[in-house]
Amino acid sequence: MSLRVVPELYCRDIEENKHFFVEVLNFSVKYERLSEQFLYLTKDGVDLMLEGIDSNSRKWLVAATEFPFGRGVNFQWDVTDIKTLYTHVTSVAKDSIYLELETKSYLCGSQMATQNQFIVQTPDGYLFRFCEDVLD
Repeated sequence: MSLRVVPELYCRDIEENKHFFVEVLNFSVKYERLSEQFLYLTKDGVDLMLEGIDSNSRKWLVAATEFPFGRGVNFQWDVTDIKTLYTHVTSVAKDSIYLELETKSYLCGSQMATQNQFIVQTPDGYLFRFCEDVLD
């Protein structure tokens, strides 16, 4: 059995988020139902769903939705060619950079793993951490 996780994130403005995810972060639209304020996005084989908080669909909310959404969680995306992505994001949406591109090492078991990473904050406050392993 193969398991997959496809997060579904609520957003305040589906069009603003569509622009951000497609034009800034280079996601592709797999399909959309804009009349329902719904987008299904993909990037490098990883999928993500966005839904307008004011849509008429069912909602699974455990608390009031207040900006910034996604408090207490960040989503890590393993990418290739992180420098090109970072250059693109900073050229079209510099204010979305939450953490500048850095090289960071982490202890994983008994070995050190090093990666380049940066964090983007979406229009609704979700944090997306893009990472690329640094190979010796």
